[in-house]
Amino acid sequence: MSNTRQAGLSLLALVLCLVMFEWIPLDLWLQRYFFDGANQRWIWSSAEPISRFLLYDGPKWLLILFALGLVASCFFCKRAPTIRRYSRGIRIVVLSLILIPLTVSGLKAATNVACPRALAEFGGKLSYDGVFGDAPLSRQRCFPAGHASGGFALMSLVFLFNTAKNQRRALYFAAATGWIMGAYKMLIGDHFLSHTIVTMLLAWLIINVVVIVETRLGYGRVGEAEDGRLLGGQ
Repeated sequence: MSNTRQAGLSLLALVLCLVMFEWIPLDLWLQRYFFDGANQRWIWSSAEPISRFLLYDGPKWLLILFALGLVASCFFCKRAPTIRRYSRGIRIVVLSLILIPLTVSGLKAATNVACPRALAEFGGKLSYDGVFGDAPLSRQRCFPAGHASGGFALMSLVFLFNTAKNQRRALYFAAATGWIMGAYKMLIGDHFLSHTIVTMLLAWLIINVVVIVETRLGYGRVGEAEDGRLLGGQ
């Protein structure tokens, strides 16, 4: 399947996801399982230091160091055969690791959607209005899911590997990483399910747009499988 088609399908899935969660209260239904109403607290505390390090601070810094390592390898080891062979894939990964979190951060500032913990049903003060409802008077920054964006940006690793088997492994690893990071934020009351799904779809859309632009600029193909086909290639 071409990257252009995958980008189009990602955009369509994104729109359908927004409409579905706007009309069906799946977010609230699921989030109630993560909140202890009797004690007015979330089942997982955001202040718990070990889980915060393993699922929040640690992954965030690892992603930053990974991106910096790739950039450094391109500058200081650019003549190495391995770096030259994977140079385009590295560019796609680096651009994805930069553009996806930046895009999500910009949307968080523009959408003005509240976190679950800010809602009256979960011990806060605001009412639930969804993405297209009335914006709260106090500024909110909870949609889409920002923390998971770094994990889902790793789906760009698909375009770094040469075989379909390794591409699938990269995709599974990245999706699992994004969902672990996203699930943690759901369990502590920072995000709804729809926030994480939207981030995942948006990440795949941006990754495919990056690949399309790279191809239009004449950098060639990436991720060519052993049978000559691309997993998400042009």
